Amino acid sequence: MSGRKKKLSKGALARAEQRQKEKDDKFFAELAMVCNVTAALEAARMSGKSGQVYERRRRDPEYRARWEEAIVESYAMLELEMLERSRRGDDRPPPKTDAERRLRELTDRQAMQLLRQHKSGVKGAQPHAQRPFRGEKLLGAVEKRLGEISRRLGGIG
Repeated sequence: MSGRKKKLSKGALARAEQRQKEKDDKFFAELAMVCNVTAALEAARMSGKSGQVYERRRRDPEYRARWEEAIVESYAMLELEMLERSRRGDDRPPPKTDAERRLRELTDRQAMQLLRQHKSGVKGAQPHAQRPFRGEKLLGAVEKRLGEISRRLGGIG
């Protein structure tokens, strides 16, 4: 066969575009839940296509914006999970959603590693405090951060 690509009919092209849109939607939904590109690719049945999605992120501004939005959402949920762990430990009601369940499956070490990775990649991030908070100061900082995350996710703070 020659090196020419087969031309698709309008209907076949529309169906292929719809399938790709569905895969993209699943990829971004999963990425927003787990902040893991490999897991998101697997969920979208796109395993082995990491090079393609990274290339598409590089060249397509709309795709890049969706990617960044998913990552920001994912890390906000992860931060909230870690703050809840620090406040309540294991004394919490059972998870209500798949996202909560999956976040709770992460070990503290895995979660902290993901958060460090994210913070190092965020431009203009505020510098971390040199000394850790203790006692009431820690509780106040945790409450303040929970309020910020709640407002960012649409709550009242």
